[in-house]
Amino acid sequence: MSQSDAQSEWGDPGALGFAPLAGINLVFAGDFLGWWGTDVGLLVASIGLVGGICQFAAGLISLRKGDSTGGTLMAAFGMLFMWGPGLMLVADALGPVGSLNPFFGAWTIFLGIILGMWSIALVVKPWFEFLIGPTGGLTLVSAGLADLFAFPRAIAGALFLWLFVWGLYMLAHSLGNNAGVHVPLGQPASAWLGVGSEADATVGTPASGD
Repeated sequence: MSQSDAQSEWGDPGALGFAPLAGINLVFAGDFLGWWGTDVGLLVASIGLVGGICQFAAGLISLRKGDSTGGTLMAAFGMLFMWGPGLMLVADALGPVGSLNPFFGAWTIFLGIILGMWSIALVVKPWFEFLIGPTGGLTLVSAGLADLFAFPRAIAGALFLWLFVWGLYMLAHSLGNNAGVHVPLGQPASAWLGVGSEADATVGTPASGD
């Protein structure tokens, strides 16, 4: 069996990753906007841990199908953005650690920086898909600043709401692609930004189609 034949046996994993991604961003938005009240760390952690499994699996399947950019991003953040903070919240709730901050806030800023760096590879993706890099990075940096300093938590909450909407739209795109319904993502971001990329000639579609 050829590699292309083996890849074709795997279905589109987009919905498996985008559904929990939308969910965790709604959870974080509500946390920063004060919707859930206090002492909800274990509840947030439970969504992160379950969602992280789904997102990590989606990333591995995407890698198996040849999407290195989407696969590595989905799998890495399934661990670093969902499992990592989830375990930190569990440790904080159960008492093994003295205090989440400044470590938790600094980690969130780190995640924002590397997510922003992923924009380099995402530039060959459709422009809507590309937006997760710069806007996701901005969201995480703002969340980290809100944890560490007197940065308005409402700004981070509003940005997480945007990522929730982004995740829902990407979920709709993936489900539509499975059903033969076109939910557009736009042209490659490289054309939108007016920049060239050597990968443009070889990367024509996102992991879940356009």
